Parts: sequence; C-alpha cells; structure tokens
Amino acid sequence: MEAAVKNNFDQFDEKTAMETLFSYLDKGIDDMESGRLHTVDEAFQIVRDKMKNEL
Repeated sequence: MEAAVKNNFDQFDEKTAMETLFSYLDKGIDDMESGRLHTVDEAFQIVRDKMKNEL
C-alpha cells in the first residue's frame, strides 16, 4: 500500500511541475507576441525569482 501511495504522489508532483512549466512557457510566448521582450540577463533573473518563490 505504501508503494502505491508513493507512486501516486510522484505522479502528482510530476504533473504539477509540468503544468507549471507549460504555464510559464505560455506566458513567455504571450509576452513575445505582445512585443514585451527581455534581455537574456533579465530572463534569467525572472527564472531565478520564480524558482525562489516555488521553493
């Protein structure tokens, strides 16, 4: 039983991570289409900030 619970938890974690990643990618695409572009340094800082908020 414990293995089944762990397996479901791992799948949930992976699903949540993928949904979060795709939502960030969608926002990035929307920003690009709207002309809101960032330098590479700005983009990495945005990613770092989002990672800090997620942990």
